[in-house]
Amino acid sequence: MQFFCWAAFLYMWTYSGGTLAFNCWGGETDTASRAYQDAGNWVGVAFAVQAVGSILWALVIPRFRNLKTAYVVSLLIGAAGFASLFFIHDKFIACGAYFLIGAAWAAMLALPFTLLTNALEGSPYMGSYLGLFNCTICLPQIVAAATGGFVLKLVGSQAGMLLTAGVFLCIGAACVRLIETKHQN
Repeated sequence: MQFFCWAAFLYMWTYSGGTLAFNCWGGETDTASRAYQDAGNWVGVAFAVQAVGSILWALVIPRFRNLKTAYVVSLLIGAAGFASLFFIHDKFIACGAYFLIGAAWAAMLALPFTLLTNALEGSPYMGSYLGLFNCTICLPQIVAAATGGFVLKLVGSQAGMLLTAGVFLCIGAACVRLIETKHQN
């Protein structure tokens, strides 16, 4: 679950600029061009919109009765945002996709740790397990970075990398059901 979620976000951080330049700035691929630089500046706007989406979705998450359901729904909303960026050719509509991605981000920052602590409730080694759990944030990004060039060749475009990120979030959502906790979450 963690692998696919964090790999997806590494792809977002890496390929958003190129995706927006190509899709929303007329197929621009020259990184030195003014249009590509404008697209890069717009990534900052898109990430700000993602942050707002994350904050607002964080207010919704506690309303779910089941934490696993909240996580699955959050990841699927984020997956829809990622996948839609493959098809979007307007920078303002792209911001709507980043708003959706914010739902996954809000959930990823809180729910895995909550699910883990619920699963470990009463364990004298909880601190050690939580420390080791942080590796599930770093290692997926290292693997995704190391294999990103190969994946980029397979999918053929930076926008394809964001579509891949959407697929990764769907796989992550499917993996949530594998989590076992002592309490029904």
